[in-house]
Amino acid sequence: MLHAFIRNETLKVRRSVVFWVVAAVFAALPLLIGLLKQPGLDWGTYYSNVLDSIASLLVVGFSFTSAWVFGREYTDRTIKDLLVKPIPKSYSVLSKFIVTAMWNILIALFTFAMITAAGAVNGAHGGSADTFLRVFGTYMTAALFIMAVSSTSALIANLTKGYLAPIGVIFVIIIVSNAVVQFGFGPYFPWTIPVLLAKGADIGFVSVMILALTAIAGFAGTVAWWRYAEHK
Repeated sequence: MLHAFIRNETLKVRRSVVFWVVAAVFAALPLLIGLLKQPGLDWGTYYSNVLDSIASLLVVGFSFTSAWVFGREYTDRTIKDLLVKPIPKSYSVLSKFIVTAMWNILIALFTFAMITAAGAVNGAHGGSADTFLRVFGTYMTAALFIMAVSSTSALIANLTKGYLAPIGVIFVIIIVSNAVVQFGFGPYFPWTIPVLLAKGADIGFVSVMILALTAIAGFAGTVAWWRYAEHK
């Protein structure tokens, strides 16, 4: 049954205009960011200069997809249909998180391809297989961390019954993140930890635990809300 829920959620995303708008944004912005960097850099320096901006972009993008997948049920007025059907609500929640994760992974891979293409056009040189694998590994780890903390956007979307509030919250978080980093608290703020990792900073155990607790809070809170809503 879960497979059917995942398929249904996948169709919702794929057939929506939002999917193609997000694809266009994550094609244009990474290319623009990459092309605006100083031409002729070696690949290591190029990626180092680009990935912090890209990680911040992913924070916004992943928060949006998480909020939209859950929040659209309220804006489309389909949430009541989901809640009254005699089916396990956990299937709806899990399928939405799984489809969101697949969507975000696709965005992350597509974005990396775009910045790599921009680097090639911009004359980046001196790369090696080890360099690409190391950068790609760090980048995907940071992307997975961003995906994890973006579960909080799903929770906010459910609590506020739409996706506009979590989008507003994430822009406030981006602004706050700049101050947090300036004061040296970046390794302790969930949304700046992945960005620091993408820039090549070492992430300690405390930072990983903060990420894990934030992700669990978002996921568990969302599941708990759906269980409560079932009896509302």
